[in-house]
This record gives sequence, C-alpha cells and structure tokens, in this order.
Amino acid sequence: MIDLVRSTVLTILNKENNGYVSPAEFNMLANNVQYEIYREYFEDINKDSVRANRGLSSTGYGNLPFKERQRITQFSSAASVTKSNGVFSLPSDLYFIEQDGITTLSNKVVEEVERSSISYLQGSSAAPTAAHPVYESMGDSINVVPSTIDNINLRYLRKPLKPNWTYISLNGDPIFNVSDNSYQDFDLHPSEFSNIVNRILMYFGVNLREADIVKLAETLKDKQ
Repeated sequence: MIDLVRSTVLTILNKENNGYVSPAEFNMLANNVQYEIYREYFEDINKDSVRANRGLSSTGYGNLPFKERQRITQFSSAASVTKSNGVFSLPSDLYFIEQDGITTLSNKVVEEVERSSISYLQGSSAAPTAAHPVYESMGDSINVVPSTIDNINLRYLRKPLKPNWTYISLNGDPIFNVSDNSYQDFDLHPSEFSNIVNRILMYFGVNLREADIVKLAETLKDKQ
C-alpha cells in the first residue's frame, strides 16, 4: 500500500504545483499520519459506544463500535516478562496495557494502584499477597508487590510499525525497492488508504474528496 500512497500523493501534488516530496520527507509524514489515525481509533470507539448506548448505531456492518474494536485489536500483543533489578521492564513497542492485562504465572490479575498507595497498603491489613498482587507504574517499567513475584504475563496494544518507503537510485531518481530489509508497509487496514493520502495532502494545503483519490489510485495501479 505504501508505494501506491506515495505515487498518489506525488501525482496530486504535481498537478497542484505543490512541489516534490523526498523519500525522507514522505516517510516522516507517513509516520505522523499513521500515528494520528491510530490515536483517533481510541477516541472514535468511545464516541461510537456512546451512540450505540443511545440506540443510534446499527447492527452488522453498520456496527461502528465493533468495527473500531477490530481496527484496534489487530495491534493486540502479549509478552512474558521476568523481573530485573527489582522491576519489570515493559516492551518497547507498548502503547496501552489492556484491562486486567497483567497476570502472574498462576493467572492472578495484578491490579494497578497509585504510587502513593503502595507504602500504605504494605503496612496495612490489606497488604498485597501472591493471591492479590498489585503494581505501580514507573515510566517504562512497573513495580509488582509482593516482591516474591518474579515473572508476569502481559497483554497489551502495541505501537504501529513505522512505515518506511525504501528505494534504489536510478539515474538520480528513487525507484521503489520492496526487497530492502528496512522496508515496512503501513501498519493499518487497507481501508485507510484514502484517509492516509488525504491527511498527507493536507500538510500541503490540498484537500480532495475520497472518490477522487480512489479514482486516481485505480488509474495508477493499472499503470503499475
């Protein structure tokens, strides 16, 4: 998809006399746009859930909350983490920890508490135990109490893979090279094609209808 996105963007910008976009500039914009779309998934599912609760949503293909969940769950991931230096380091691609997403090896849910509550809980009658463990967030790591827990299972939503349009230079012109080891397509569903193109174009002050983008993309695909 990424090569067709780039071809579509360049063709439209050329028609609008908006200049040329280098591969480095395109990759930067592609990453920015992908992250914008991904972040909005979480806002959209809340809005659509409210509409569904009010009876304003359809069933089947018109079930918007269901469609949004599908878009999000494709980023579901899991990891087994071992404690190191007293804490559990979180995966570098983590975006959100899922609800009840941290469990012990005996399938006990590790509940999150505020950092200010850890010391109080440990000295109270409600002190965390192996059967009812808790954790506090510490940036890119977490602290689990009781300290006897050395391994946890983690379910989370990962960050999208960073898109990278790779190329070789031919007579000074960049030619798409899908065989490059650093190549990475957009990490979004193909249905986002027009949305991606339009958002990149908006950085250049160009805004087109989805139908126009799809029509041009089909023409470019035929030529390719």
